[in-house]
This record gives sequence, C-alpha cells and structure tokens, in this order.
Amino acid sequence: MAQTLKISAEERAKRYSDMEQALASVRLEGLEPGAEAIAIYQRHAEGEISLEEAGREIEKLNDRDFGPLRLPGNGRS
Repeated sequence: MAQTLKISAEERAKRYSDMEQALASVRLEGLEPGAEAIAIYQRHAEGEISLEEAGREIEKLNDRDFGPLRLPGNGRS
C-alpha cells in the first residue's frame, strides 16, 4: 500500500466535499455505489491513497464485479 499522503485539513475537507458531490451525481443517475467503492473514495479523502491509486482500485473492483470493460483508448484490452 502507498505511504499516507500529507494533506491539510482544508484539502481533506475539499476531498470529502468532492466525494459527496460525485456520490450525489451518481445517485441522481439511479445508481448506488457499494460499500467497497465508498471505502476507496474515503481512503482518498483521508489522504491514504492518491486519486490515481483510487482510480486503479475502482477499476480492479469493477473488473472483479463486472468483468473488464473494454473501450477504445482506455488501454484495458
């Protein structure tokens, strides 16, 4: 696991706000993120992992739950 990032209280608050806005947007689409996905986003908000690491973990979670998604240009073929 990556080393904990040093982030300020302001950055942490911004990350939580961004996370809540993203979750609200997803919910408006009629979807509900699972507990594992929310935990990944919280780890990012807390500074435990970078945004890039969070993205990779979400991709692994999606691959496990739904199989790899192959789109042109996403490098996951």
